[in-house]
Amino acid sequence: MNPRAHRLAPVVRLGLLGLVGVAACADGLPVVERIASVRPLAVRVDVEDPPGTDPVMTRAEALPLETAVLTPLFADPGGPIAADRITAEIEPVWIACNLQPTQGLLGCISEAVPVAVDDLVDCPPPDLTGFDPSSGELPTQPSPCRIPADDPARPSYTVPIDPTYLLGGDIEVTMVGHRPDETSTAACLEALLGGGNPDDGCLYVTQRLAVGPDAALLELAEQFGVPDSALPPGPDEVPDADRNPRITEIRVAAFEGEADDAPSLGTFVPAAGEVIELPWGARLEIEAEASPDDLQTYLVVGDAGDFSERTEFFEGSWFVTWGALLAPNSDDPLSQNTWTLEAADQDETDVPETGLATLVYVLRDDRQGVTWTHFQVRVTGSPDDGT
Repeated sequence: MNPRAHRLAPVVRLGLLGLVGVAACADGLPVVERIASVRPLAVRVDVEDPPGTDPVMTRAEALPLETAVLTPLFADPGGPIAADRITAEIEPVWIACNLQPTQGLLGCISEAVPVAVDDLVDCPPPDLTGFDPSSGELPTQPSPCRIPADDPARPSYTVPIDPTYLLGGDIEVTMVGHRPDETSTAACLEALLGGGNPDDGCLYVTQRLAVGPDAALLELAEQFGVPDSALPPGPDEVPDADRNPRITEIRVAAFEGEADDAPSLGTFVPAAGEVIELPWGARLEIEAEASPDDLQTYLVVGDAGDFSERTEFFEGSWFVTWGALLAPNSDDPLSQNTWTLEAADQDETDVPETGLATLVYVLRDDRQGVTWTHFQVRVTGSPDDGT
């Protein structure tokens, strides 16, 4: 069995294929923390637990026959984009593809192309009809396939049964969409599957849907009657599934200016989406707190088949729609940053066009867990006021 800890770095793990302005500091491109246009920032996987359970953290790793809900985070200069706008303006289509253990993200869809759009079948629901456990062979799933979605902004996918997962493979989920008022999802889908050059208005996002834990997969295969001889060795105990971390609190201390001795404007603990009002030129000292207890220990298998333990670590990403941010990244359970409410080098206006500036904080662990929050500031006054 291959090491399930062999993951790509987070910026690659959220595979931003689509020319969405995420490169930093090249001429004409926004700095990495700047939300200058419609931009995908994350995709969260939440595995549905049985009714009546109350998990402390939702799972980001699913077993076959379990259902995962996929929630993308898109933002534009107005802040995070609501689900109804994602459906109406971005018009997403979702594709599932079985990712081999040796493939990185985008490897599955890249190997499959070219595929005619008309040949892309809907992913069928798992069906064990006719499955003969004594054969030692598991059912297979068409790959790639289109995920049927009643809610394209938050689709659900029931993980099928496929031998790929027993070998350490996962599911590559790709969202295809388009920028509002530019091109179309159909054209972007055709470009992706045909191996052509996509239009600049296309949006593509790729996320790994982890299948496991590996030891639980082996137990499930044994329950289906697959002989031990057909299965790789597993650890003595089944570890917990990968879970999404939590942001426990955002704290903001505001000051009248950048000077260390600037008078205080107050402290705030904004809830997700809350709007606070502050004057132009204010300095915000921000703390985003997560619990170290959310960092899980997981197993990695080596080339000799032996298992070793690793512990997750946090990776934080900060984004703003306007203003000057001290740093775009952090790696501590208590992440700190400074946001100054005055135009930065790449801001085109002295004040936010809508009067509101947005800060988004995305917290990941180094596997598939992710969560986020945001708040907004209504900026009063302007540099012309002498403030």
